Formats: sequence, C-alpha cells, structure tokens
Amino acid sequence: MKTSHHSWLQAGALALGLALVGPSHVAKAEESPAPSHRFTVYTTAGAQAYLSSARTMGGVGGGLGLRDTINGRFILQADLSYLSMLGNTGSLRIGAGVQRSGMWAPAALLTVTTLFGEHLSFLTPEHPERLTSPAVSLGVTLAPVRFELESVQVSVLQLGIGAGTDLPGLGLNFSLGLLEAGVTF
Repeated sequence: MKTSHHSWLQAGALALGLALVGPSHVAKAEESPAPSHRFTVYTTAGAQAYLSSARTMGGVGGGLGLRDTINGRFILQADLSYLSMLGNTGSLRIGAGVQRSGMWAPAALLTVTTLFGEHLSFLTPEHPERLTSPAVSLGVTLAPVRFELESVQVSVLQLGIGAGTDLPGLGLNFSLGLLEAGVTF
C-alpha cells in the first residue's frame, strides 16, 4: 500500500510540475520577438558578361537596388543595372543569402540574374535562328570585402558566377562588382 501511495505522490508532483512549467513555455513561445528588418537602398558599379555558343551579352555599368536585412543576418535583395560595351543591356538580379553580423559583414547569396537587350548572336547548327529571349541564369555571388556601419553598407569586391540555358546548350554568367554603397533606413 505504501508503494501505491508513493507512486500517487510522484504522479501528483509530476502533474503539478507540468502544469506550472507548461504555461510558461507557451507564454515564452508567444512572446518571441518579431523579426527585425533593415532596408537599404544601394548603388552598384561593375561588369557582367553572359557567354554561350548562341550569344554574348553584358558590359560595364551601374545600377540601383533595394535590400532587406532580416535580424542582421539574412539578406533579400533586388537590383537593376544598365550595362554598355557589348550593346545596351539591362540586368535584373534577385538574391537571397546570409551575412556575418558585425562591422565586417561578408556575404554569400544565391542569385537569379536576367540579362535583356542588345547582344551579339552566333548562328550555329544548334541555334539556326537568332535568340531574342532574355538570358536567365542561376548562380552564387560572394562579397568577401563588405562592411556595415550604423547606417552605411559598403562592398568593395563581389564575385559571381551562374549557369543558364540557351537550349540546347549552356550559358555562363560572370559578374564582378567593383563597388557597392548603400544607405540603411
């Protein structure tokens, strides 16, 4: 009889402990802070080239973009650039990635880049007609020399590479960001 009484006491203590701890866990989960967002408007200058057996496009130029940094760590961004030298080309780049928190904030992003406008065309047996569609590529951009001060972001070097399809065939997208400067609000 002592054993069953002892087990009832243990079960009662366990139930009381769960009743006290349970609501506090629920309250802590409900009180979790909302993600913080920091928006940055930035300008960019650099070079970009898309090369395939059917076309070459790109050039040197600059652009304007918008970035959302979530919790000081995660990045969502989009920018639009004008490139010249190989014709008049536009570049729309959308990216998502991560950055190191702190003053030195290198970043790595997964990007989708669309180049549109003038380009050099090459007629081949696989491509007997000139391609007129935009060149779309999926790639990676690394920004190892990037700094974030209170309301200013500066990146001195960005390297990107991507792959796109000019069916049939493969295209490669190379990018070199020389300078990117932004203001956070």
